[in-house]
Amino acid sequence: FDTFYLDINKEGGLTSISFPAIGTGNLGFPKDLAASLMLDEILAFSSTKQPKHLKKVVIILYSQDAQTIQVFSDEFTKKFPSASVDPLPTTSQQSTGPFSKVVSSSGMHETTMGSVAVQVVTGDITKETTDVIVNSTNETFSLKSGVSKAIMDAAGQAVDAECQNLSTQPNTGMIITQPGNLKCKKILHLAGQTDPVKINKVVKDALQMCVKNSHTSVSFPAIGTGQGNVQARQVADAMLDAVVDVLSQYPSGPLKTVRIVIFQPPMLKEFCNSMQQREATDPKGTGGFLVNIGAKIKSLFISGSVDKPKKEEDFVIEALKVDPAVFHICGESQAKVNSAKQWINDLISKEQQRLCIQDNSILSFSDADHQRIVDIQNKRGVTIKIDSKTAQASVTIEGLSKDVLNASDEIHKMLVVVRNEEELKKKVELAGTVAEWQYLQQGQQFQSFDSMGNFELEQALQKKLPNVKVTVRGQDYTVAMPKGPATDNQGRTLQIKRIDKLKDEDLPEFWDAMPANTSCQAVPIAAGTTEHTEVLNLFRATCTQNVIKIERIQNPLLWKSLQIKKRDMEQRNNHQNNESRLFHGTCHSTVDHINEHGFNRSYAGKNAACYGNGTYFAVNASYSASNTYSKPNQTGEKCMYLCRVLTGDFTAGQQNMIMPPAKGTVSVQKYDSVVDNVAKPAMFVIFHDSQAYPEYLITFK
Repeated sequence: FDTFYLDINKEGGLTSISFPAIGTGNLGFPKDLAASLMLDEILAFSSTKQPKHLKKVVIILYSQDAQTIQVFSDEFTKKFPSASVDPLPTTSQQSTGPFSKVVSSSGMHETTMGSVAVQVVTGDITKETTDVIVNSTNETFSLKSGVSKAIMDAAGQAVDAECQNLSTQPNTGMIITQPGNLKCKKILHLAGQTDPVKINKVVKDALQMCVKNSHTSVSFPAIGTGQGNVQARQVADAMLDAVVDVLSQYPSGPLKTVRIVIFQPPMLKEFCNSMQQREATDPKGTGGFLVNIGAKIKSLFISGSVDKPKKEEDFVIEALKVDPAVFHICGESQAKVNSAKQWINDLISKEQQRLCIQDNSILSFSDADHQRIVDIQNKRGVTIKIDSKTAQASVTIEGLSKDVLNASDEIHKMLVVVRNEEELKKKVELAGTVAEWQYLQQGQQFQSFDSMGNFELEQALQKKLPNVKVTVRGQDYTVAMPKGPATDNQGRTLQIKRIDKLKDEDLPEFWDAMPANTSCQAVPIAAGTTEHTEVLNLFRATCTQNVIKIERIQNPLLWKSLQIKKRDMEQRNNHQNNESRLFHGTCHSTVDHINEHGFNRSYAGKNAACYGNGTYFAVNASYSASNTYSKPNQTGEKCMYLCRVLTGDFTAGQQNMIMPPAKGTVSVQKYDSVVDNVAKPAMFVIFHDSQAYPEYLITFK
């Protein structure tokens, strides 16, 4: 072995080279001597030649030649005792796994076991079209939170009634109901678990029930990863082990597709890793014995760099690789050359720009949005980085000024779309807390419209529209408002009705009458009245600034939503001490939005987020009166809300929290809010927008 080949690489400007274990095959050269000579020459070359380009030397060994692999590994450890060496694969690790090679695409990883496709995907499980959708609920099949709530809301009241009926009958911990409004054939309800061993068992039982009933496809949620708070990797291993066990037991069974639908995209990577661990290895493949001169032996290559591991939770965009432009400068003197060099550098600097966009809506970007950002980077020739780990998510763009501005414009347009989608989702959820619209098909019971249909009908009612178009099981209908019927293009009709979920929940008696078609109203409170004095005294308890006016915010939809949340909290916490009156400073530009839509935790971190990425409320008005929170307008006037906030049971907050922690290590119940100091809170943080109502707007100076 000689450095001839390494010299060729050096002169050719190449960055890597691969060698076989030279002489150890048919020539019969001693393996230990071959390993020692090759590594000595690599070490000598890197120490004396100091190559600028060559960064990696790879020695390729046959994966089944365990003796040669061991000899080279031992020699490597002797030569480079401070370098880290990955453990050698054991025989069991090289054995054939049950899954085929995992194929990945946007938002999905897929493999096969025999004739069965096993898929993990991100998405909405209520949109699945498999034969069976699995609902992870509680032992009485009545859970109304998380993914289970989404499934039951989408399925409709008929399924809820069927669950209540079947729960009173003897069962094995799981029941099967009709699909209601879902597009599957059956819903399989099972008692969710927080122990990976029990998760494995319930998934096995569910799969066996699918086989028994000759179903060909099934969709599972990621059981236990929501309120159960089980680590995603533990759930992935438990569920996929169950899939392997059942498919091994029924290799020719009816099941052809098993899907695990993940609501939180960051978990997808854990499920993919778990799948890949169960891949079949290629017995004809070769193993690589890698000597990375730049990374493992830093002292040998001064110019080498070590790649930092990527955080799995972050979306990482590979930077563009651009061939650099090279200037050769000739001049009468070194001073003139330096001057010309400085002039060129100044021109380049003037054209370069770095722009940072901070917006927590970035966290809601889909896989398609991420791909579009990659396309923008390639199209505009800029470098784009997404950071989701700080108090506020950000996108940083670097490149030529005009390219940065164009890329920024495109990303801002994407953020507008995402914010509109978030706002619509919030409105849809809010409409569902107020009313439930149902339709009746001939010979069946009343069934609920899906959440979007329910929202469209509620909007049409509020706006007093004569009719509105909705979709029922894929068929378009026109509903005559407000009492129906709904008619399709064939003249077929459905009876409809509206159930007011808050018919027993009256609005405050002292509210003023509101004009028709008005969703919210700011009502000035006269000075000297009991109501004005009460609010003023709460403000002046800690703040001496001059109050200009106080307005009562009347928003029936937000008020009713708060009452529903309050009632639910009282039942869960088993006490009624859940509501506090707290202050929230804001600027004039956000007042109309808050009056109409309430508080939005998407803006968390705009001022500070020391205790979590939620909406902040202060116990004392003096804190919220700071210019940081109550920003003065051009005339020096500032705004602050006195709010009703459902603080419920609380605990200490931490930076970067996106939801309150669980109340115990095995509890599925979470705290309702977090604080700065549990013993004497001065600040409360909530993570659900419906937990706060902007009751009074105080303008002061």
